[in-house]
Amino acid sequence: MSRPRTSAIDLSTALPPCPSFLGEALSRSLVELASQSQLHWQIRKNRPGGEERDREIGSIWIKPRVGEILPADRILVTNGTQNALVVILRHLCKPGDVVVAEKLAYLLIRPIALSLGLIVIGVEMDAEGVEPAALEAVCRRASPKLLYCTPTVQNPTTAVMSASRRAEIVRVARAHNIAIIEDDVLGRLHPEAPPSLYAHAPDTTWYIMSVSKCFAMGLRLAYLAIPEGLAAADVFRPHLRSSSMFANSLSCELVAHWVEGSNAGQIVDTARVEVTARQQLALQHLGRSGAKTVPGALHLWIELPQNASCDAVVEAALAAGVQIRSARVFSVDDQPPPNAIRVAITGPQDHVQLHAGLSIVAEILSAHLSHDPP
Repeated sequence: MSRPRTSAIDLSTALPPCPSFLGEALSRSLVELASQSQLHWQIRKNRPGGEERDREIGSIWIKPRVGEILPADRILVTNGTQNALVVILRHLCKPGDVVVAEKLAYLLIRPIALSLGLIVIGVEMDAEGVEPAALEAVCRRASPKLLYCTPTVQNPTTAVMSASRRAEIVRVARAHNIAIIEDDVLGRLHPEAPPSLYAHAPDTTWYIMSVSKCFAMGLRLAYLAIPEGLAAADVFRPHLRSSSMFANSLSCELVAHWVEGSNAGQIVDTARVEVTARQQLALQHLGRSGAKTVPGALHLWIELPQNASCDAVVEAALAAGVQIRSARVFSVDDQPPPNAIRVAITGPQDHVQLHAGLSIVAEILSAHLSHDPP
C-alpha cells in the first residue's frame, strides 16, 4: 500500500482529550487569575513539594479515588508522574534492589528505575492486570521492595482490576512486606472504577494522580499521597534543592482555581464524553480486529494472531503516515512481549484526522490479518 507522506498522524501518544470546554476554561481562568493583585508574588518563588494550599487542593482532587480528605502533610505536589516516581524510588530503594511492575507498563518506569540502579522484573498479567499468584511467585523468588502498577485502565492493556483482585494484591504485598506504587492517572476518567488500592491499603500504598490526562500534559503537575505514618516533608527533603522536581507555581494556581470552582469537574465530564465518542469511532474501524477498550481509556489494545507481526504492522503504519506502538515499547524486562499493538485515539485534534488515521490502521490490519501463516 502506497500513500503520499505528509506529517504523520499521531495515534501513538495518549494525550488528554482536550475538549473545547478546556480552552474556554483556560481563557476565562487566566484572565481571572491575572486580575488577582497578589498573583505575581505567589508565582515568583519555587514550591518544593507544594505549599500547604497546593497540598490541600491535591487532597480534594484525589478524594473521590482515595475515599477521604487526606491531611496536607500526607500530600506532595511534584512536577509530573516521573518526578513522583523518582521521589518514591529514592526513598524506598537503594541500588541493586528489585522492583516489580506489570509485564507491560508505563513505558518510562523501566528507564527511571534503571537510572537509579534498580532491577526491574515484570509480573504476569491477565484480563484484570497483575496476577496475584504470579506476584506471589516473584516475591518469593526475588524479594522485591515494591510493586508498581496501574489498576484502573492499565497502560497499555486497558485492564481494570476488580475490587476483589485489588484486595488480593494488597494481601500479597502485605504478606511479603512490599510497598505498592499506584499510578491512577486515568482514575477520574473511568466512572466505574473500584476504590483505589490506596483506599484498600493506605498504610503501604504510594498513590500518584497526575493531571496530564484529564487537563493538559503541559501543566506538569502530579499529586502524590504517601502512606500513613510518614510525613511528606521528610520524604521530599532530599530534593529541596532540585528545582526540576518542583511543580510549576502558575500550574498550581490554575489547577487550584479550577478545583475550588466548578471548572475541574466540568473538564472531566466533557473529557469523558469526548473519549466515549472517539472510542466509538475507533471501534467502528478496528472492532473487527479484536480491539479492546474500556470507559475512560485513551487508547485501544489489539492482540494479533501469530501470522501477523506487531512490529511489521507498526512499520507499515508509519510508512503510510500513522504512528502507533507495539507491545515491545511497554515491556519492563527482557522477556518476549505479546504480539499486540496499542492505538491511541486522543492525539489527533479532531475526528476528521482521527478517522483518517484509523482508516489507514484498519486497512493495514486487514492486509496483515488476511495473510496465511508461513
